[in-house]
Amino acid sequence: MRAYAAKPASWERRLISGIRNGDEEAFRELFRRFQGNVYGTAIRILKEEQAAWDALQETFVNVHRACHKFRGDSKLSTWINRIAINVCLETLRRNRKHRHNLDGDVSEWGHLEDASQRTPFEELRRTEIKRRVRSAISDLNERHRKVVWLHDLQGFTIREIAQSLKVAEGTIKSRLFYGRRRLRQRLEAA
Repeated sequence: MRAYAAKPASWERRLISGIRNGDEEAFRELFRRFQGNVYGTAIRILKEEQAAWDALQETFVNVHRACHKFRGDSKLSTWINRIAINVCLETLRRNRKHRHNLDGDVSEWGHLEDASQRTPFEELRRTEIKRRVRSAISDLNERHRKVVWLHDLQGFTIREIAQSLKVAEGTIKSRLFYGRRRLRQRLEAA
């Protein structure tokens, strides 16, 4: 049984068609629509502003080069995000010093309340919780860490992660389950 795949909207098909036909305005529109998402993905993975800007540029160069390969069996945003993730992962592979940045400060991955409203005790408690969570996340193997990060911290669906990583949805569910279980065990033991 084939899994459901979201199809691109008409404006997405129009943009890809325009880019394939050399329409520079179509590419500029594509860039305007997706640059924020791509930069957000890159900064969360690489944790360095300059590296994220470089990844943003490289992603759109790759999108331009590969637009003829876009088959339209997924949303354009999913396809572009997969390219961005691949660019970031390649950056991490090329420059091993970035590898530790995947375990960066989890507070940057989500919204935090206003720090001025917390007491010193609450601030100390939050700092300790962040340290424990950061340590537990870094203890996960790369496959589990990536899926937990994409699903729980980035908000991607199981289907989107499966499409991005080119793995079965069942595999993603399994990795998420075991990754969460390992996180819970580590946090309860600490």
